Amino acid sequence: MSTIIVMKKSGLLAAICIVTLNIVFPVNGQQQIQASEKKKSIKKITTTAKAAVVMNADTDKILSEKNAHKPLAIASISKLMTSYLVLKRLPLDTQVQPSSNTMEIGEESNLASVDLDSNQTYSADELLRAALQLSANDAAIALGDQISGSQTKFVKLMTKTSKSWGLTSAQWYNAAGIRNDEAMDDGVKAPDNAENKMSAVDVAVMTDNILKKTPRLKRIVHQSQNQFDGVTQDSNYVLMKNYFKNTKYTVTGAKLGISVKSGVSYVGLFTYKGKHYITVVLHADQYTNLSAVFRETKRILNQTI
Repeated sequence: MSTIIVMKKSGLLAAICIVTLNIVFPVNGQQQIQASEKKKSIKKITTTAKAAVVMNADTDKILSEKNAHKPLAIASISKLMTSYLVLKRLPLDTQVQPSSNTMEIGEESNLASVDLDSNQTYSADELLRAALQLSANDAAIALGDQISGSQTKFVKLMTKTSKSWGLTSAQWYNAAGIRNDEAMDDGVKAPDNAENKMSAVDVAVMTDNILKKTPRLKRIVHQSQNQFDGVTQDSNYVLMKNYFKNTKYTVTGAKLGISVKSGVSYVGLFTYKGKHYITVVLHADQYTNLSAVFRETKRILNQTI
C-alpha cells in the first residue's frame, strides 16, 4: 500500500513538473518566436537614403525599413511638431509680433523665410501656414517664442511631448529645425552645429500621432497655394504633387526637410488602393538634389506595397 501511495505521489509530482514546464518555457519561447516573426515581417528595403520607413497609417504598422532606429538630423520636418503644438496651445487668431532676432533669422539668405517685420503683427494662422507650406523658419521660430517665451522653453515642451509618445530618439534645439547657431540670440545651450534629430521610425510615429490628434494639419499640408502678407505663391505640396502625378500613388502632402548638413529628407502621406501610408526618407542626397528625396520615396513604396 505504501509503495502504491509513493508511486501515486511521484506520478503527481511528475505531472506537476510537466505542466509547469509547459506553462513557463513555451510561453517564453512563444514570445521569442512572435518577436522573431514580427521582425521578419518588417521588410528590408534598398535606398540611397541613410534611413527610411514605410508605415501603414491605417494599422500603425511599420511595413519596411532601413536603419529605422538611427537618429539623424531632420531639418524642417521639425515644423510638424511645432505646428502640432500651435494647434493645441495657441488660438489661430492670436496676433504674434516677432522679435528683432527672429526678423534677422529671416534675413539669412540660406534659410527659407517670409521676411517677418518686427514692427508688424501676424496671425498665428498665417504663420502656421507659412511654416508648413513654405517651410518658413522665421515663422516657426516666432510661433515657438509666442507659445513658450523662448526657444529654450519651447524645446522643453517639444521634448515633453515626444516622451509622452515614446519617441526616445528625439533631440530638439529649436522650433524650425535650423542649426543652433542659426537661431542666433534665440539659440539654446548646446553646440553651434546642433540640429534637431530623430530616427526614421520615430518620425513616422510622430507624424501618425500628429495627424490623428490634429486632422486640421493634414488639410493644411494638402493645399497647393499659400497667401502671406498679400502675396500668393505655390506651397511645397506642389513639388510633391508634380513628382508623383504620373505614378500609381496619390500624394496628399507632408513635409520636406533640407539643410547643408542633412541634405534632403521627406515625410510623405500617400494613398494607394484605399490604404493610407506614411513614408520617411532621411538624407536621400545632398541638399542641392531635391528630386532625390522623391525618387527614393517612390523606390521604397515600390519595394513595399
